[in-house]
Amino acid sequence: MQVEQRFTLPVPPAQAWPAFHDIALLVECLPGASLAGELRDGEVPLRFEVRMGPIVAAFTGSGRVGFDEAARSGRFEGAAADRKTNSRVKGAADFALAEAGAGTEVTVRVDYTLSGTLAQFGRIGLVREIANTLTAQFAANLEARLNATLPAAAPATAPAAPPAQHIPREIAPDSPPMWLAAEAVPAGATAASAGRAGALPLSLTALLARVLRERWSRLARRVSPGGRR
Repeated sequence: MQVEQRFTLPVPPAQAWPAFHDIALLVECLPGASLAGELRDGEVPLRFEVRMGPIVAAFTGSGRVGFDEAARSGRFEGAAADRKTNSRVKGAADFALAEAGAGTEVTVRVDYTLSGTLAQFGRIGLVREIANTLTAQFAANLEARLNATLPAAAPATAPAAPPAQHIPREIAPDSPPMWLAAEAVPAGATAASAGRAGALPLSLTALLARVLRERWSRLARRVSPGGRR
């Protein structure tokens, strides 16, 4: 009997492929499966429990896995038996990874032979239905494990706003030059009166220039013949 399943992982093949070399990880992702011992010389000891209708079977066996690194594909071959039901299963599973947009499409093709008491369930499609359910759960578990190993994305931060630039009133783009406003203020007028007349307040530079100009005028009047008292 043959069963083919496809599912998509949310990571590119380069990130998904190393997970298929982690046999312990794959076994943990398959419901009912567990390692029956240590991996030695490429031999994978497995135990798999499955319920078929009213019968619960526990298959124990082993298998080997090979990889084609260039094609990102592999093949698992193995055999197992359940003593309680006197049933045996033997088969091979081919898997391949391919790009699917930003993710990875995984194709699994299983070709197996089931004999013994449980073989009758294969005739009514129960084995295929169980395979579909297990594949969906395996894909969900593997996706969760792969997401857990990815580095957390740095939270998006808005660019810092530039510091507010203070533009003095006297040099605002829509204001007349300070020297022009200073010349418009009559001699002896105060900043308050200049504001009421519509002129801009004097800046420190303009005020200093005005004071020096007035002192120079007074000094000139003192030294001139007509300016002596």
